[in-house]
Amino acid sequence: MTENLKKINKAFILAGGGGNRIKLGNMHNIKAFIEIDNEQLLKRHIRLIKKNLNPEKIYVVITKFKNFFQESIKNFKGVELIFNDKISNQKGLELLLAIKQIDKMIDQKENFLLTLVDEYYDENDFKDFCNAISNKNYSTMVAIKQLNFPDEYLKNYAVIIDKENEIITNSIEKSTKIISDFFGTGLTCLNKNFTELVVRNLANNIKTPLFSLLNKSQISKYHILKNTYSNINTRVDIYELEKRIRKNKNFTIDVVIPAYLEEDNISFVVNDFKKKVNNVIIANKISKDKTDIIAENNGAKVVSDNYFGYGHALRSGISCSKADIIVLAEADGTFRSSDLEKLLNCLMDNDVVQGTRTNPSYIQYKANMDRPRIFFNKLFGNFISLLWPRNKTLLSDVGCTYRAFWRTKYDKIKKNLISDNQAFAPELTIECINNGFRVIEIPVNYYPRNMGVSKFSGTYIKSGVTALKMLKIILQKRFLYLFKK
Repeated sequence: MTENLKKINKAFILAGGGGNRIKLGNMHNIKAFIEIDNEQLLKRHIRLIKKNLNPEKIYVVITKFKNFFQESIKNFKGVELIFNDKISNQKGLELLLAIKQIDKMIDQKENFLLTLVDEYYDENDFKDFCNAISNKNYSTMVAIKQLNFPDEYLKNYAVIIDKENEIITNSIEKSTKIISDFFGTGLTCLNKNFTELVVRNLANNIKTPLFSLLNKSQISKYHILKNTYSNINTRVDIYELEKRIRKNKNFTIDVVIPAYLEEDNISFVVNDFKKKVNNVIIANKISKDKTDIIAENNGAKVVSDNYFGYGHALRSGISCSKADIIVLAEADGTFRSSDLEKLLNCLMDNDVVQGTRTNPSYIQYKANMDRPRIFFNKLFGNFISLLWPRNKTLLSDVGCTYRAFWRTKYDKIKKNLISDNQAFAPELTIECINNGFRVIEIPVNYYPRNMGVSKFSGTYIKSGVTALKMLKIILQKRFLYLFKK
């Protein structure tokens, strides 16, 4: 910044406390700790403010979970908490009371930045807004966004603008009619006149919504946000936002395939997937056959060891990958790359996408998926849904190993994965559900194995053993999380 620009010395992030509508699993429903594009909202706000304004102080205004917030900001210099647990008891007045707190901390002719922690602003938009409030000597300025859908009025507030003078003439919260093409956001530059008005209204028991007061203290200029913006109130908001952010990005993709005595099948499988992913990683259990040699000769990366079982091999293979997206498949050709695209498309607004083999029209002739196997996979899926009811995840095929997930999500749960055997598949699903991840199923084609015999489900006895291992891990995990928050 040049010397002639107006300096904003204080910035306030209204972080509140919880977010009961979001149901965030193990994060105590604290919206400030939601991760968008692998960065917590609160930390993102702090980073953007420091980068574009570098004020003397950044204050995080909260009403709950003081210790969690303190831990989150401990490595940031110049960032302090403003904590008032009494605010959380005043339903409908939280924002107004937060502004009352701020009023005590600013001088008469001082402008300050105010943001809401549960809003997401594009980096370039945030930079442009900061440049605008620094370059122009306006008393107040509000970031606004053009309306796309009527529901945006419900989550924000309507603004009436005078385009000729670039000012806001009125701000109306909870508007039930579309009265403007624009709505206001929580990204604002305010001053003492505004906070004093809020304090006076509270003293007189006037409960006008916060943003409806914007034009009561002075005329506000507006700044139009041009790119991605979201007011995050529900889990749907989170995933819609993630999808918009991911839309224009390129991601690396690795498929990880466990293998044992699959020399007759492995070349077909490697060649089927390798043109559609960055790497095919074969986690090969050491044997006397040539699975590893054939896989390498066909362009796969091979990691061989004397693995204890399916889960052990997969964990090893995944650990060798640095890709953004991990796909799991099988070495016997029962899953094909033709279904990969739809898995990846669905992954753009989900955390985990699993295949399901319960639709008969997707089960190819002679595929090893008879009625008993379908029944037990559905039964165990319903069992998991019943034991983890708050997550509301519906499952129909816990044994399906064809799935895709984000590496960042896997990294959060990998320390909890203990299964070395076929129970790894439902265990991975359970850990994702328990951590509040968005898990969905989509139908995938299931083909007969190309050559050889299945190591896990070739007979009813093998299938029964596998089913018992799955049931064991489901019950074990449920018992564990009954006593673990």
